[in-house]
Amino acid sequence: MVAVTRKLRILCLHGYTQNAITFSKKTAVLRKALKDVAELVYVTGPHKVLEPEFLTVEERQAAAEQDVSEELMPYAWFFGRKDDDKYQGFEESIEFLRDVMIKQGPFDGVFGFSQGAAMAALLCGMLENRDVLPGLIPADFNHEPFRFAIICAGFLSRATDHQPLVEKIVQSPSFHIIGELDTLVAPERMSALAEKFHQPYIFKHAGGHFVPTNAASRNTLKEWISKFVPLAEPNSEI
Repeated sequence: MVAVTRKLRILCLHGYTQNAITFSKKTAVLRKALKDVAELVYVTGPHKVLEPEFLTVEERQAAAEQDVSEELMPYAWFFGRKDDDKYQGFEESIEFLRDVMIKQGPFDGVFGFSQGAAMAALLCGMLENRDVLPGLIPADFNHEPFRFAIICAGFLSRATDHQPLVEKIVQSPSFHIIGELDTLVAPERMSALAEKFHQPYIFKHAGGHFVPTNAASRNTLKEWISKFVPLAEPNSEI
């Protein structure tokens, strides 16, 4: 008989305009289902999402200082526009996540939703290929590549400077959640991201842009993730 030596630790990255609090609440049922095998650690992206009508620096700063509860404050990992091939704020988010991994890690895996899933996929690739985007993840950075990734409603980065990394196949085993009725991130885009992983497990649900938490979703994910739980053989009697 085997025994669990410790729970898995999973770094959780929220979607665009969410934060750690909202993502934690939206995945509370899933977190409860995994409580015996995993600890989910939620962090908030470093960039506040401000209304587009605040065009000047002064207006944006004033908007950021408005008295809004932390739970309602929207955050992002990066900002991208259709007419721009660069993700603004990406480097700052990687610097932030490096600090998180050192201070709160190590982490066995990463779980991302939407923009957070795109970020998680890039982070997986950077930990495995530290020379592709020099300086973002140094060769001597003290954190191993993730043992697995959970990617929900993710998409490939279209930033030009990320393409050398996007072309690499991520070796970490991955669990890809695809909403067949998603209108924000087309299922085809999610599948394209899954193809960039060496061992993708595809789980489809008949819903839209959200993390499914029904029994089928919970049970399938728990069964998949349980194979990464560290186990120990009890001492044998002689």
